[in-house]
Amino acid sequence: MASPAPLPDPRRILEEAAALRPFIVDLVLRVCRERTVNYFEADFPGGGPDGMASPGQESKVTAILAEELKRIRVPFTTHAKAPGRDNLLATVGQERPGYRRLLVLLHSDTVPSGAPSDWKFQPFEPFEKGGMLYGRGVLDDKGPLVAAFATLRILKAHEGSIPGAFVFGAVGDEEVGVGVGLPYLIEQGLIRCTDAVIPDIAGNMKEINVAEKGRVLLKVRARGRQAHAMDPAKGINAIHAMARFLVALERHGLRHRAHPVLGGPTINTGLVRGGVAPNAVPADCETTLDIRYVPGQTADGIRAELQSIADAAAPAPGGAGAGAATIAVEVQQDALPCEVSPQAPIVRRILKHAPDARVVGSGGGTFAKDLVLTGVDAVGWAPGDEATYHQPNEEIEVEQLVRFAGRLANLALEITNERQEKG
Repeated sequence: MASPAPLPDPRRILEEAAALRPFIVDLVLRVCRERTVNYFEADFPGGGPDGMASPGQESKVTAILAEELKRIRVPFTTHAKAPGRDNLLATVGQERPGYRRLLVLLHSDTVPSGAPSDWKFQPFEPFEKGGMLYGRGVLDDKGPLVAAFATLRILKAHEGSIPGAFVFGAVGDEEVGVGVGLPYLIEQGLIRCTDAVIPDIAGNMKEINVAEKGRVLLKVRARGRQAHAMDPAKGINAIHAMARFLVALERHGLRHRAHPVLGGPTINTGLVRGGVAPNAVPADCETTLDIRYVPGQTADGIRAELQSIADAAAPAPGGAGAGAATIAVEVQQDALPCEVSPQAPIVRRILKHAPDARVVGSGGGTFAKDLVLTGVDAVGWAPGDEATYHQPNEEIEVEQLVRFAGRLANLALEITNERQEKG
């Protein structure tokens, strides 16, 4: 078998990325016009946010990418566990045995836009102005997705210099996680890689995320007794019971051992619902807690700790006994914490191309978590500033997307020319 072609000059690769600026801008705007808002259907009983008929609908993005891949003759496959929720995998390189495979995964869904009054522009009418791109998804994660797609396009032109493989993935269901995205691909044996980069942390390419907190969603339900508002004493107010619990929780620090990169856990009260009418004592109230936890903690341990707080807070002062509300805490969803050594080869390789970057940890969850838990050294590294992550008026600098495309291409050329370590 012939030797791979020599590696192109890294400066040439950066120039090729710069020449793709118009392509990057155009494709970001196209995919961001497609509403791929993801959400728990149970949280939106009146219909999906942002006019969504069902969660995700990521196939609207993969269809656009598929047409581009056909045009540049890059082989790809799509895989869906649920209708309309395609995941796309595309590969360039010679895929010779024994060479490394770099996987770059990005997600094609977004969070809801939120209150329209908080936006200075229409969230799903993206535009470029003054070297910036604006709109829901330009930062998280469709802008970086397109930059990585531009990397794929660059590498296709240098396929003779890639004895290994570069795998690009546009994967759904990252923002919610009901199992139709990366977990499904892993279950189906479709993920094969030696290294992985997840461009989903912002950080202006100056951060390499090596650790992620675990995330447990807890549903807390308070149960009281309904009564007429003209005589509240005949009822048991579930909202009041929940309020006592939340106040007690705010004063309570979860038991943990501080992690050297991740620090300690956090608690967010994200949803509260209760009552049926102003003139009725509410018999039910529920809240959803999002807790980001560190290695050494477990979801079951956290649930038990919160249940103890709930049991103490449920009775009204002086009202313990038969007239007390009850509060039950249950785990709704759990994702384990993960970490990669700061000295891992993938970290050292990225530092070569981003020497001003530093190693960090994150309370957010990305695709890196699932990969690390399968034994892959997967780290976060991405363009963009986190200031508008999951917030109104989302934005990203075009130049960062262009530079990232070039840097990622040079990183990929280096990795895919290395042989796998035997072990």
